[in-house]
Amino acid sequence: MGHIFALSLTTRPFDLKRLTRAFNLVLFLRHYEHRDLMILLDQGIVQKVWSILADSAHHSRQRLDRVMLSLLPFAPDWVVWLDTPLDAAARRLGARVGGNSRYDTLQLDEVLQQFAIRQTLLRKLTEQFCNAGSARLLEIDGTQPAEANAARISALFKEQNSQVSVLP
Repeated sequence: MGHIFALSLTTRPFDLKRLTRAFNLVLFLRHYEHRDLMILLDQGIVQKVWSILADSAHHSRQRLDRVMLSLLPFAPDWVVWLDTPLDAAARRLGARVGGNSRYDTLQLDEVLQQFAIRQTLLRKLTEQFCNAGSARLLEIDGTQPAEANAARISALFKEQNSQVSVLP
């Protein structure tokens, strides 16, 4: 996990909060253990790496590549990409109670501006994470009813379970 700290320490401009975010990612990973069951993950791991890099002016591509490789043992089978319009994501973020995001103190228009700048980075990190390992990307339309999206995820689990053979 030293690669995560090295990335945060060398990302410019230096920010102590970035180091805290790296520490939180390491703690998150300590409690995650790949099991024999199918693991479905939202953008959690990727989003934590994004959080380290989101407000940076420069980061080392090689250090980022090493971080992505070091995350492979924690890689899930599926990563869920919830594609939601930026304004809807900003409103949801603003409606949270007790959030600790860097965006919590910003006005809605400022959040939208920051999201627009950083959305490409999140997508690139997600694709890099999936490409580095064997995780597959499940894209879900965030404008659809929650029941429809839940049905897609449920179908994914059913399909996965039907492919597993149980030995006597």
